[in-house]
Amino acid sequence: MVEKKFFTEPQKDIPVAFETDILVCGGGPAGIAAAVSAAKGGMDVLILERFNCLGGQGTNGLVTSFMSMSAYTGKRQVIKGVWEEFTNLLEEKHGCIKPLHLKEEKPYFSANRHEPDTDICPFDPEIYKLAADEMMEKYGVKVLYHTFIADVIMEGSTAKGVIIENKSGRQAVYAKRIVDCTGDADIMAFAGAPFEKVNSPVSTMFCMDGLDPNVVTWTVDKKLAYGAVNLFPLLRDDEFRAEMTRVTGIDPCSAEDITRGEIACRKQIVEVLDWLHKNYKGAEHARLTKIAGMMGMMVSRRIKAEYKVTVDDILHYRLFEDRIAMNAYGVDIHNPDGAGCELYWLIPGHAYSIPYRSLLPLQVENIIAAGRSIAHEGISVQATCFATGEAAGAAAALSVRDDVALRKVDINKLQKRLLEQGAYLGDEEPAVPEPRYIHISTI
Repeated sequence: MVEKKFFTEPQKDIPVAFETDILVCGGGPAGIAAAVSAAKGGMDVLILERFNCLGGQGTNGLVTSFMSMSAYTGKRQVIKGVWEEFTNLLEEKHGCIKPLHLKEEKPYFSANRHEPDTDICPFDPEIYKLAADEMMEKYGVKVLYHTFIADVIMEGSTAKGVIIENKSGRQAVYAKRIVDCTGDADIMAFAGAPFEKVNSPVSTMFCMDGLDPNVVTWTVDKKLAYGAVNLFPLLRDDEFRAEMTRVTGIDPCSAEDITRGEIACRKQIVEVLDWLHKNYKGAEHARLTKIAGMMGMMVSRRIKAEYKVTVDDILHYRLFEDRIAMNAYGVDIHNPDGAGCELYWLIPGHAYSIPYRSLLPLQVENIIAAGRSIAHEGISVQATCFATGEAAGAAAALSVRDDVALRKVDINKLQKRLLEQGAYLGDEEPAVPEPRYIHISTI
């Protein structure tokens, strides 16, 4: 075993670059919604993002659709609020197809899928970037791109701010409340909050054009690293996004492993394209158009919160008293050892709730989480990240306004605030169905 070497960094004064009410760390779907929601609550908001745009996996990761059964299910909409406002803006810019219009514009997609209810919302990631910038400007949110968070400023168990690094150097940012929307729970880890690390498989998305618009978009084939052909429509009829690479054994918190995964996934893209050209009807002339700037994973770090949403909660459509969001996406576990997935789809028309307690980490104060680090894999899809982000931003604003700890936020006030912002909190849910779910295994 090689002994580690250490360098002692000289002590130096770090300039304080910003002081803000609410600091949102990470500009993915959860971060966008948290920032907008906190700003609607009258707060000064700063959002930090390591890439050059907002959107996270939706833009840099090319996960170019809000997935089936999260926001819409059985022709019911269960995620509204900031997500609806954002997708309405996208639609106005001709940058997405809302679920209610999908069958008209993409009539073959639903019939070719394995999900029981496939009203996805495909979007153009470039227009998404423009819409997200516009939303930040509309609500007066300050954005800082190309910025890494290097540490958290702690006073005992209370987070007071973060240390950032960018072209301006190493700086400090102080905030009254911090919302961790990094996806990897980076802020929680720096702050010393307990978490579990999940080495889920990774995948790099890519886009192709030149396909037959009627191509079958889902076919199980265990010869492929992913275990299936898995295509999603983009806005042009001949263009699709592919989720068809898979690499296992990657530590999502290791720079070396992340690098190895990125390279391996890109190599697989070439192999997948060659396979499609030779073996798949409708994809004989597929042409690579884009490769994602970051690989994706369902989970990396998962915070240990006051409450963890369980598979049992999801499959029994649990409605918690302290619910702050709804979700209709079921349980989607990607095989950590190879190809395939274990899927438990909910019955169309039904949804479950996410409790406020699941956003609150153990042992540290002044930080609240949102997005894919809070619970089970089914809660990590993008529309649901918008919903939990909106709740976290609203809670942070209430916490500052009422001068109470995040754990002491009045849940009735928070729910009232979310309803005023247009969220749906499950007041019209039908009875629990039988059978409760549809089980599909492709492992």
